[in-house]
Amino acid sequence: MGNRVQRFIYNISSAAPLAFVFALVWYQQYKTIQIPIVFVSIGLILIVLLYLSFTYGKLHIASITIRTTSISPNDGWVIAYIIAYLVPFASIALEDFDLKVSTIIAFGLILILPFVNSAIPNSLLFVCGYHFYSISAENGISDYILISKRSLRNSKHLKSVQRIFEYLLLDTERG
Repeated sequence: MGNRVQRFIYNISSAAPLAFVFALVWYQQYKTIQIPIVFVSIGLILIVLLYLSFTYGKLHIASITIRTTSISPNDGWVIAYIIAYLVPFASIALEDFDLKVSTIIAFGLILILPFVNSAIPNSLLFVCGYHFYSISAENGISDYILISKRSLRNSKHLKSVQRIFEYLLLDTERG
């Protein structure tokens, strides 16, 4: 899954829920349907692309053995995402809040996101039942992000992973 296109899909798909929120807020404010249809379509396309890319990666990336020294939950970012998804609703309550300017800023941030050299948890995977963990490995690298459907409490329970990107790993054991 580690090529640039797939990394771009993984990162940009995090904006799918935001596209749905913008569609809803736009419809609430302007009572037009054309722009919301575009945003909902973009959100759905992003979800389908993530599903295809993630499924392809799970099937085609070889597993590697890993020795971890520590593991800790990393689901706290969900709160920040929820706040970010609610920001467009401010335009309903505040007269000076410009939804069009906010949309331009959001798209600017989305375009920068693929070039960030760190692993970013994806809210769509969280909705699908995955949890995110911060792990450190014996090779000296810390702050890997691990995606797993299992509840992990002990670093010894993690034995093999798939390396999706530089700092993003997928638990290969099902549980």
